[in-house]
Formats: sequence, C-alpha cells, structure tokens
Amino acid sequence: MFTNIFVHLMQSRNVSSYKFTKDTGIDNGLISKWKNGIQLPSAVSLIKIADYFEVSVDYLLGRTDNPDSHKA
Repeated sequence: MFTNIFVHLMQSRNVSSYKFTKDTGIDNGLISKWKNGIQLPSAVSLIKIADYFEVSVDYLLGRTDNPDSHKA
C-alpha cells in the first residue's frame, strides 16, 4: 500500500527521486527500495515524507483515503 501511494505522490507532484533526496536528505537507495516495495520507511522517514508532501502518515500507510486527515 505505501509503495503505491508514495509512487503516486511523486508522479502526481512531478518530484524526481533526485529532487526528493536533495530536499529531504533521505538516501536515494532507500527511495529506490521504497518504490520497489523492498523495504518500508522508518517512523522518522514516514514523518519526513508526510511533511514533504503535506499529507498524513495515516494516508501514506493506507489507513485513510483522506490525505488531509491530519488537518483539523
């Protein structure tokens, strides 16, 4: 579930792996593993991803369809 959502966010917002790495400091090797479903991100990385794309961690994990569920 995370893999599909992460890839969709990157594609829909036109963010390359290089740009994401440069903006977040997250290693490109990890991004590749996430995109290929080999590994899931740590809690710290999930928070960075959610903050970067301005979505909730629950949305990234597929626990809600609402990317804005973290906003009151």
